[in-house]
Amino acid sequence: MMVETLRCRNDFEIAHVERVDIVSILEFKLVQHFPEFRLIIMRDGDMETEATADPRNNRIFVRRSLYRAACDNDPEARLVLAHELGHYLLHEEKNAQMHTDRKGSVQAIKQMTALESTEDQADMFARHFLAPPRLAYHYRNSPSELASSAGIPLRIARGNITMSKWPEVYAIRHLHDGSFDHATNTK
Repeated sequence: MMVETLRCRNDFEIAHVERVDIVSILEFKLVQHFPEFRLIIMRDGDMETEATADPRNNRIFVRRSLYRAACDNDPEARLVLAHELGHYLLHEEKNAQMHTDRKGSVQAIKQMTALESTEDQADMFARHFLAPPRLAYHYRNSPSELASSAGIPLRIARGNITMSKWPEVYAIRHLHDGSFDHATNTK
């Protein structure tokens, strides 16, 4: 999943960006790659969840309050948008229920094991899209600095730093040459 996420960062020309402008990606860059895509901002009362991806119909629906929070760089809102972007990019071909039902129970996912859960995939995509292993390792001694720099929740920063230290992640951290441009935090 990390490698796929890094490819997506490259596709959006943000491989070396510390703070991903997730709103601009959803509003402008995604349309460049998928001309039929639309980000739909809904009134809060019109949606049961904060956001949902509909890859088959080229849509991501977002509550207005969540969208505004993401525009204001709220880490949790940014993570939700990146999660839905993950669904959109990763699950177009899947015949799967991607969300929980009204009671909060995860629905059966056709032809998928627990290790292939679309929710887990979207979670991993979001965390590594916003703070890739190389960036997490750079801030390995300061989760709060990673959280601040990447605009992610502290719990995600801590988890990403832990993963960035795993021996199997070493090669992934070094997939791209060059270093992060600290003079330009967004793109």
